[in-house]
Amino acid sequence: MSILRKSLTLTAVAGALLGGTFVSPAAAADPNTCPKGYACGWTGANRTGERAVNSLTPGCYPLNRINRSVSNQTSYRVELWHVTSGCGTGTKLATLKPGTYADNPGAVNGIAVYKI
Repeated sequence: MSILRKSLTLTAVAGALLGGTFVSPAAAADPNTCPKGYACGWTGANRTGERAVNSLTPGCYPLNRINRSVSNQTSYRVELWHVTSGCGTGTKLATLKPGTYADNPGAVNGIAVYKI
């Protein structure tokens, strides 16, 4: 085997081995999971569709879209609401303890976040 051919083979093998180690976390992340420390909402039931990842602090938040499934990976208690005219008005759909999720609570368009 010529030196040039050995060099090209070695370069190809090294590139293949190193290529997998530089995968970005966003590309490698499972879109049906939620990172620890965050709350996530999906446009579809059962954690499908477009995912939004949010950092939360206690308070009341209207959402700019309907979420059909939600995961709470924060240290807070999160209430899921279908709000009609502001925080605390409308229909409370579910309460999520830390580390839990709701795969089909209804049309969530607001959340309330509480310290435990």
